[in-house]
Amino acid sequence: MKSVITIGRGSHCDIIISHDKVSREHARVSIVGGHYVYEDVGKNGSVIGGRILNGQKVTVAPGTEILLAGKVPLPWQQIYSLLPLKGVRPLDNDTGYQVYASQQSIEVGWAILAFIIPITGWIMYFVWQDDYPRKASQANVIAWVSFAINLISILMYMY
Repeated sequence: MKSVITIGRGSHCDIIISHDKVSREHARVSIVGGHYVYEDVGKNGSVIGGRILNGQKVTVAPGTEILLAGKVPLPWQQIYSLLPLKGVRPLDNDTGYQVYASQQSIEVGWAILAFIIPITGWIMYFVWQDDYPRKASQANVIAWVSFAINLISILMYMY
């Protein structure tokens, strides 16, 4: 399996794009630290999110809209097949295009939720303590149980 793929209109490139504005070797894509790294090496640059790159190297999320020479979209499907990234899987959506979700972004979402549930339970406990003691007690139990589950899952993840 390759560690770097080349993109351009030259016959030596891994992904060949026949467009007069695309350089013979326009870009390189590699995986560094579990992330895609895009390097512009062409004369006409690339555009990522409205920002023009000329000879620069940037880390990009899978599926990021990149325009070679400001005109030709980067063919992510070919990149995925030539340079697969662990933890990235295709998901179907209603547009018919492939959308890629990183396992890391899912973990971050769960971590935020796991933090919010106990905090919300403790806040509800103190708000309801005088007027609704039974509800306050239930909110406190839920907060402590979710805190314990989070603590156990963190310890299991570490070891």
